[in-house]
Amino acid sequence: MRDIKDFFAMVWAVLHRRYPFPWKTFIVALLCAVYVISPIDLLPDVLPLLGITDDITFLLLVLAMIREEIAKFRTVRNTFGAPPSKDADVIDVGDFKDHKK
Repeated sequence: MRDIKDFFAMVWAVLHRRYPFPWKTFIVALLCAVYVISPIDLLPDVLPLLGITDDITFLLLVLAMIREEIAKFRTVRNTFGAPPSKDADVIDVGDFKDHKK
């Protein structure tokens, strides 16, 4: 449950430009979605059980990347602190860039 809550907090922070957009994770997730939807697979889906293993493998890799990005978000949020407002689940991008050097 904590991951889900932090995922939405991260999305909110990205949309409000308080956390840098995770381009790598986004592009890999988009490519994975295209691969899963595409009728062309490494292993054809008509093979029982074996056909969906490549799709599931790619989905699990993307989920692991998203969890890693959430962990980075938590680290940055905990390191630099949250602004003293009702939006205490996010950080300011300016703070992130100033302390990154």
